[in-house]
Amino acid sequence: MRRQNTYRIAPIAIAPAAMLAVAASIWSAPQDTKPTSSADQETVRVPLPKGKKLVLADGTFQIVREYSVQGDRVRYWSVERSAWEEIPTTLVNWDATHKAEAEQSKQDAELKAKIRATAISEMAKEIDVDRSLEIKPGVFLPDAVGFYSLEDKQIYEMKQSLAVTKISKGREVGRILSGIPLIPRKMSLEIPDAHAALRLVTAEPEFFMRPADQREPRFRLLRVHVKGDRRLVENISIQITGEQSHHADDLDFQTWTPARGVFRYTVNQRLEPGEYAFVEMTGEDINSYIWDFGIDPSGTKSHK
Repeated sequence: MRRQNTYRIAPIAIAPAAMLAVAASIWSAPQDTKPTSSADQETVRVPLPKGKKLVLADGTFQIVREYSVQGDRVRYWSVERSAWEEIPTTLVNWDATHKAEAEQSKQDAELKAKIRATAISEMAKEIDVDRSLEIKPGVFLPDAVGFYSLEDKQIYEMKQSLAVTKISKGREVGRILSGIPLIPRKMSLEIPDAHAALRLVTAEPEFFMRPADQREPRFRLLRVHVKGDRRLVENISIQITGEQSHHADDLDFQTWTPARGVFRYTVNQRLEPGEYAFVEMTGEDINSYIWDFGIDPSGTKSHK
């Protein structure tokens, strides 16, 4: 609960002749001996009453809303008495008055900044900054887990395709007919369709990944090759020792981390028209579920 401090105004001391002074205790507040909670410490308090210090030659000051110099007189609105009053200019310590004004301006600016920061903090309490990521002006990455491609100012969700492993029948027949089990086995990882469903026309796409568990995935970007009604991802040779050799057309790319749990991928070269796939590595092998896409020649009507 917010507490409101009560300010007490000290009686005014009457100076000789035309001098009016307000006791320095006009701004003093009684010390609060009640323990302060952490919630109270975080509260931004606005000082009351609001006014300027008109510092007098004897070290006291008047709290004024505003003042103006008119000849050899200073006319001011007294905050304490809510009335216009005048005193000679010679009774004012102008250097101290201007210094007090500068300090008050600084305090006002700091207070305004604290209030603004507090207001922004309150508004942002329910906002997950990491999940409200602006990847280009006016373009926000979807909140859902997934793999996304960015083309110009359009972002598309990339669907997974299932690649299948096929054993070279000719090589297996040779092993059987020869009776020699030392012939290396050969397999291939293929995507059944000839073309990816996602078609892009830009040669410099960007990609974003939101993993389900915020882990950093290990990806390879491959150019896949169309073989009739299928796409060849890689060839795998298995020696008699069990050692595997993987042959694929790898492309270099950079990995960035624009926010916690978000990964951005940019390719180091312009992509030529063709078929491509991001494959995730599990140990030394490729996961059969891959994210594939195609680059069409410029001017082609793309479809997503």
